[in-house]
Amino acid sequence: MTTKTAIDVPPRFLGEPGNIGRLVGLLGTSCLTAMAATAITPSLPAMSVAFGEISHAELLSQLALTLPALVIALAAAPVGALVDSLGARKVVIGSALLFALAGSVGLYAWNLPALLISRAILGLAIAGLSTGTLTLIGSLYAGDRRQHVVGLQGAASSFGGMIFLLLGGLLAAISWRLPFAIYLLSLLLLPFLLFLPKIQIERDAVSGGAVTSPIVWPQVVLAYASVFLGMILFYVIPVQLPFHLSTHGVADPALTGYALSLCTFAGGIAAAFYSRIRRVMRPVSILALAFSLIALGQFFAAGGQYPMVLAGMAIAGCSTGLLLPTVNGLVLASTPATKHGRFTGGIATALFLGQFVAPLSARLANLLAGTTLLGTAVAAAFVTLCFLLVRLVSRQG
Repeated sequence: MTTKTAIDVPPRFLGEPGNIGRLVGLLGTSCLTAMAATAITPSLPAMSVAFGEISHAELLSQLALTLPALVIALAAAPVGALVDSLGARKVVIGSALLFALAGSVGLYAWNLPALLISRAILGLAIAGLSTGTLTLIGSLYAGDRRQHVVGLQGAASSFGGMIFLLLGGLLAAISWRLPFAIYLLSLLLLPFLLFLPKIQIERDAVSGGAVTSPIVWPQVVLAYASVFLGMILFYVIPVQLPFHLSTHGVADPALTGYALSLCTFAGGIAAAFYSRIRRVMRPVSILALAFSLIALGQFFAAGGQYPMVLAGMAIAGCSTGLLLPTVNGLVLASTPATKHGRFTGGIATALFLGQFVAPLSARLANLLAGTTLLGTAVAAAFVTLCFLLVRLVSRQG
């Protein structure tokens, strides 16, 4: 007996080279998810002044930056289930529209509560974009081509986040409201998103194959744990670096921005070469390499001398360019196509929960090691050893 499922792409599309419009749409939505927070970061001080009549305006303005991440962590799994039921194409297009509407509210928001509500809605849109985009990549591409596309996705996210941060800074110098206009760029992607196919497929309910393949739980759990721990350890850098540099006599915010931009740029470069690395290394080995780069980069930066900090940022930045494509590829390869939305939602939940917990881990590392970056470097080195042990055991098995 055959049944229909809401997967957007039939098996015959697997492995086909998607046209350029389709790829631009997928990579463009990846840029959108990366810019969600960074675009308005330069506006936060002026925003708190503009809404200064409200109690705790500074704290609430900072919440406007972090609230989307919390909503994504909570909503990604249910939104992923919606992707599986409605189809990824519909969710991605709807989320792109919602992204523009909710993200641009800061252009005219009359009060801070209204702005915060819009930021929560923005989190829902980002959850739809992230889960829908990765589900489509899993459906449209297979094998080496999929590894290549998830690497390009990681590069697009890194470079997009860096560019939009710089653009947000330029616009914020004119008015704190102008960076919110950047969210309207999602409307420019709509013509490209129309290239995404939407075809109902028929599958045999008991035939197995790519669509009905079993869930490989050990790899799924490994992927979720890796992205959660990776974000906890890596995001100590943007949380702690300004304070770390200040205590070592580097008080210029521009120098902090340069270091963080270098970190992001290095991640994009590493992601661009991910498919080549994947051809010669297994996922567990790449994960071990990613955490070793976090450890080494933070160890370099812990000294505080600015040249060493720059070297550390370049090294640590490469970790995300390896970690995120590996996690995405593992989950897509370890779950049936009919449930890709749910399981890619799990990636988003683990990722943004890790970012949310990062400030707490920074404080804990400081208490245990006396210096935050050195403490998290030791923790990352320990995780690296755990991955190497897993790799050794799997070889012997």
